[in-house]
Amino acid sequence: MLQAWHRQAFILSGEVGAGYDAHMLPRMPGFLFLSIILSVGLCGPLCHAQQVQAAPVVLKDLGRATIPLDGLWQFKTGDDPAWASPTFDDSAWQPIQAGRPWEGQGHPGYTGFGWYRIHLAVPENSSADWQLALLIPYIEDAGEVYWNGELVGSIGKVPPRPSWYPGQLPAVIPLGAPRSGVLAMRVWKAPHVYLSDPDEGGLAGMPLVGSREAIKALIDRTAYNNLRGHLFEIVEELISALVGLLALFAWLRNRHRHMLGWLALAMVFPVYSIARFLVPQMHSFAAFYGTIGPMVTINDIASWFLLIYLLGLNENAGLIRWTKILAVTGISLALVDSAMVCFDWTRLFPRFFLIADVVATIPEVLLESFIAVICLLAIRKRQDAARWTLALSALISNLLQGTGDISGLGARWTHWTLASKLSAPLVIIGGAALPASAIAGTLFLASVFYVAWRYSVDQSEKQNTLQQEFRSAQELQQVLIPDALPALPGYVVTSAYRPAQEVGGDFFQLISLAEDNALLVIGDVSGKGLRAAMAVALIVGAIRSTVEMTQDPAAVLAALNRRLHGRLRGGFATCLALRLDADGRCVIANAGHLPPFLNGKEVELPPALPLGLMEAAEYEPLHLQMDRGDRLTLYTDGLLEARNAAGELFGFERIAELLARPREAHEVAEAAQRFGQDDDITVLSLTLVGGLQPAE
Repeated sequence: MLQAWHRQAFILSGEVGAGYDAHMLPRMPGFLFLSIILSVGLCGPLCHAQQVQAAPVVLKDLGRATIPLDGLWQFKTGDDPAWASPTFDDSAWQPIQAGRPWEGQGHPGYTGFGWYRIHLAVPENSSADWQLALLIPYIEDAGEVYWNGELVGSIGKVPPRPSWYPGQLPAVIPLGAPRSGVLAMRVWKAPHVYLSDPDEGGLAGMPLVGSREAIKALIDRTAYNNLRGHLFEIVEELISALVGLLALFAWLRNRHRHMLGWLALAMVFPVYSIARFLVPQMHSFAAFYGTIGPMVTINDIASWFLLIYLLGLNENAGLIRWTKILAVTGISLALVDSAMVCFDWTRLFPRFFLIADVVATIPEVLLESFIAVICLLAIRKRQDAARWTLALSALISNLLQGTGDISGLGARWTHWTLASKLSAPLVIIGGAALPASAIAGTLFLASVFYVAWRYSVDQSEKQNTLQQEFRSAQELQQVLIPDALPALPGYVVTSAYRPAQEVGGDFFQLISLAEDNALLVIGDVSGKGLRAAMAVALIVGAIRSTVEMTQDPAAVLAALNRRLHGRLRGGFATCLALRLDADGRCVIANAGHLPPFLNGKEVELPPALPLGLMEAAEYEPLHLQMDRGDRLTLYTDGLLEARNAAGELFGFERIAELLARPREAHEVAEAAQRFGQDDDITVLSLTLVGGLQPAE
């Protein structure tokens, strides 16, 4: 407490920086006596005694150089437009140093308006061939600059509609031809938020005055040094953004590769950081504070799921469930925090905003530690060296980042200094400072990129293997479903087969029998893809072997049912079997399949179970007599279940309308495809013409 009063005494006496050392306090009885006087309430009279009109700052030998305005300014809290006047008497104001926040100079916790004034004197013999300018590196949070009573520039916007920037660019204020005058600055400090520093408010950066050319050169040099100091960070984030962009393109090509999608989403925050660094005034404080929470949360959630995939934990149902719950919780808290900045909290309810900000932010920060749970679960598994490195680097990086966030966000109230120690550079390479968190983060990113590359290569190899299996299945299916049908005496046969995927579950067979007869079988296996194609191979083989023993359609279906029962793994197959004679006689047996159309009218068939459901199922034959010119059309349910963009089914009515006049099989299939194919489509048409006719 005495040390604080002692520092205040130095400030009031205008001797800050004149050899002050807290350890010299016992050897300085005069100042100790002054501190005791201050402690018993005599600060007011002494302060008033020291508040005298500061001497003007003489800008000698300015030329094209710059001079820091590091002398004492006159300062007063509050707001009055008259304080901009050069004739206003500011001798009763408090002397204060620029370049340091006002909270540490006797105004702790103060937010609102404060005025700075300083008298500048330009020698009469100064050259007039240059223009005077003022450089303001940084203020908290917005302000207006008056030169000899005239408003000459501003930084952000002061109330009633305040707008300020968390990453301000140095402001250059032109002052015109070199002349003496009074420089007055009206500064406004916004109410505190959870991210506030322990010491804020006012002219936090040292103002400089000089020629416009010198000021511009100083800004360029400062920008270069700033860029050089952050070069490592910028390169790292550019690489991250590029990897994220490539991952996004790869994911858009194959939406089933979820790891690439999470990798792309995890790289959104580096893009955001680059944009804020290159264009710091792109976002006002409201936009920054409204977006930083969701951006960090999205980055965390994407990192969770990315690590789950890369570390082989995606089969842990409990972990996935909790990750989803925490992801929803984090996004909700971030959106609540963001929504609050849409209101004018600086004027209406600053205290409530601070409380709500703390309540929403602390759980968000604690959620960052969930990545440590993922890493610990991964370490318990048997992993290769690359995944071990990834898990350990993620754990270390998360611990450093989380510790820095927890200790740094609320440092204003906790007074913890751990965050500043963690952000201190461990090494400096080429002018770029590298703290421990940056080194750990780089190792983590390198591990992510390497393991993600390895994961993509493995997935590509698996995909290639699967594609080869599909190609083998396609070749098998091309053998089982003939492209060219045998000639059927007395009939013109056309067929169309349109699988919805690489391989399908539809099948048909046309088998020539003795005495110019033939057996036609058409069907559909439940399910799609490779599994359905393998079931088709089983069924076609069974049909071929069964026909050698019997040509009766009902007996063929009964034999197929017995062979398939218990072998389709809970699936089934619908089937329609026809024995056709050259004179138009036809025997049909149905196993749960869609009935055919004869001359555009549906044939009524006795109901029956599909194949493979019940071993003792029986099938009843139906006899038909076709006349010359009759057309019999058979199809699978892919024709019926074609669905357009509005969700409408093709349906029986459209099929009946389509078959109202004679159509070839490919015409019917193409009509359904144009409507919107959703399943395998197979269509067969048989027209009785008499004589030997080739099939199509």
